[in-house]
Amino acid sequence: MKIYKLTLVTDVVVEAFANLIPQLAPGCPLPTKEDLEAIVNSKHTLLFMAEEHNEFLGTMTLVLNKIPTGDKVWIEDVVVDKSARGKGVGVKLIQYSIDYAKTKKLMSINLTSSPDRVAANQLYQKLGFIQRETNVYRLTLK
Repeated sequence: MKIYKLTLVTDVVVEAFANLIPQLAPGCPLPTKEDLEAIVNSKHTLLFMAEEHNEFLGTMTLVLNKIPTGDKVWIEDVVVDKSARGKGVGVKLIQYSIDYAKTKKLMSINLTSSPDRVAANQLYQKLGFIQRETNVYRLTLK
């Protein structure tokens, strides 16, 4: 299995996201090729892919924000294909992002995870993430 930063969006990549995104967020609009290209071309958002035998097994997004209190890094949209779960794909994706952040001398990485995603929460804790005491708020604009 290889983990890498996505640099080129092909039709196969678009199809992979059409398969993966509904597994993470059913009902969420699928990213278009243009959406994915905008992410790949951004200096602040990185897409990491897990691939084996020319099949995409999962993806995650690393978001870098520069704000007055320092650089903030967020892991977003971690999804492993249902056929590959339990095979260490999530571990490798998260570890790749940790290693990347270390090379950039970043101080911490943040993420959120729904409490009902038991396996994901256990994985994050196993990798050293500590649950913070905070409230997460969302304002829906539709």
